[in-house]
Amino acid sequence: MGNSGAKPCTMPQEGAARFSKLEEEITCSLCLCELTDPVSIICGHTFCKACITKYWSTPPPLGYRCPECRRICPKDQLIPVYRLQNMIEKVQIAVKEEQARQEAASALHLVYSDHQGRLQLDESVLQRCFLEGEVAGYPLCLICVIGEKRKGKSTLMNYILRALHSLEAGQPIGLGLDDEDLVGFDWRNGADGLTKGIWIWSRPFILERSGEKMAVFVLDTEGSLDIEGNRENCIKLSTLSMLLSSYLIFNVSNCLKTTELDYLEMYLHVSELTGTSLSIQYLQHLDILVRDWQEPDNCGREAARDYLEREREKLRLLKDSAYRRVLDTLRSPSVSGFLLPHPGKRFLRSGEGRLADMDDDFRGHLRRYISDLVAGIWLFQKTDIRDERITCAKVGAALKEFVGILRKEEYKFGSPMEMFYSLENRKYMTILLKRFQDFMDQQVPAGTSPFKVLGVRTSQMRSIVDEQASILLDTYEHTLQGENAAEKELLMNEMKALLAEKQEKFCAEYSKRFTKCAVVLGCVVGGGVLSLAGGIAGAAVAGTVLAAEAVGLLGSTTAAVVGGAVGGSVTLGAIGSSVGAGVGGVIGHVEEKKDPTSERGPKAEESTSDTHDLVDK
Repeated sequence: MGNSGAKPCTMPQEGAARFSKLEEEITCSLCLCELTDPVSIICGHTFCKACITKYWSTPPPLGYRCPECRRICPKDQLIPVYRLQNMIEKVQIAVKEEQARQEAASALHLVYSDHQGRLQLDESVLQRCFLEGEVAGYPLCLICVIGEKRKGKSTLMNYILRALHSLEAGQPIGLGLDDEDLVGFDWRNGADGLTKGIWIWSRPFILERSGEKMAVFVLDTEGSLDIEGNRENCIKLSTLSMLLSSYLIFNVSNCLKTTELDYLEMYLHVSELTGTSLSIQYLQHLDILVRDWQEPDNCGREAARDYLEREREKLRLLKDSAYRRVLDTLRSPSVSGFLLPHPGKRFLRSGEGRLADMDDDFRGHLRRYISDLVAGIWLFQKTDIRDERITCAKVGAALKEFVGILRKEEYKFGSPMEMFYSLENRKYMTILLKRFQDFMDQQVPAGTSPFKVLGVRTSQMRSIVDEQASILLDTYEHTLQGENAAEKELLMNEMKALLAEKQEKFCAEYSKRFTKCAVVLGCVVGGGVLSLAGGIAGAAVAGTVLAAEAVGLLGSTTAAVVGGAVGGSVTLGAIGSSVGAGVGGVIGHVEEKKDPTSERGPKAEESTSDTHDLVDK
């Protein structure tokens, strides 16, 4: 029998087919979907708890029967089947991952520049790629390319996609059929570039070796070397690319020119500072790929090694070299190079990106380059500054934090050091805010007795917390780095607002806890004797505490009302209520005399009249 109000089925048909042997066990016969909160009835059949409850909502004349075997079963004996629920959840995860594999993948805009020139992060893409499912806990490798626009970056990445696809499928590494059109990242010929930002392939390639899994992401950066564009965004995009990547391809045309050396020096500086601030290894492997090399008979890895050695020697001989970081980087064993010849005019004219349209020497070198890269992919897993492997979730969190800082309009970085100072200032703000939260938590730990809580009035606690907030604000002001006064002022205002927000939340919660402790204490005292004496004692305790507290915070008339109301609530019966109210009222009256700021005149008399009405009731 079907359920007319059936919930939507969440398991895709494709996944259910793959798990056909389990279909009967995980499907509810009432809603015909996978079981949700499964329960077993006395005959042994299993249904969704909501489905069987609704099915039995109308009492039948011959008793409650199982929808399948028609056996009479007790309505109130629904037994949860936890192991089955766990199995269903695992099946759903497997189906979701398989469905993602089968979906048509595409390039997604992970980081982009909005109409005001600020960098923005598409958090839905971040969630989909790095944080969903089992992939969040996998170690990862990120292959990223930076360089001038329209210099073959996307074409290169698309052939890397093909090679990774074959590796993931357990096949020999290949670049596809010779006459197969190229698809993937947009690689259209022409002068116009794609929208600036970082593009990511919509799903990672999941590789497995010796029982261990790794996610491989492919990213393409547009605008990282845009000489005519926004220099600041170039810095930001390239820094992001260096931070994200574990294998970075620096795509250059013909040779390493002065402009590219200038940008590379700047990128290395910023990435070094930023990586230290975010605790991420900023440059694990740099591969300098020189395209359209003018000596087609002298290409490949060995030729690139000789070429980079000559470039290092040139930089070394420069007096007061402005390329100190580039020189140090080129000496590192984590740097490699490759020289690629021109692909040929036929390839450029065809616009289809086919291997068959490439010149033979270019096609051969391209195969060797990509095969070497993909074959050694396990060597390039992403690590932190302690050289420990990190997960997809860790990279996703770091990216979100970094872009969150970069996209603020007030942050304008004129130099690498300004970016570093901003990151350090932001990091220290987080540290101090956590220190403030820890301080407040220590004031009233979870197991604190009511007597200790009642020993510190809310006004006193507010003063304690306010003093600590002032100390931390002064500390932050004296530790701010950099020379940008406007940015410091903005950071100080933000810090002040965040401290105030945390303080108000804590004080409100403490006030509620104080009131609760007073009522509980009154109940304990008054509940010992269920008589007039018990009512008086309990009401007096709670009423005294709260009336005194109310005098300090709200005024004496309110104290009378609070004392009376609580006094009545903690006793049993009409006698306790009247006595409690009376005691609370008297206490409030006494506190009113003690309070030098209490109101006099018509307003006060009007409030007192309202109080007497409450006491009578």
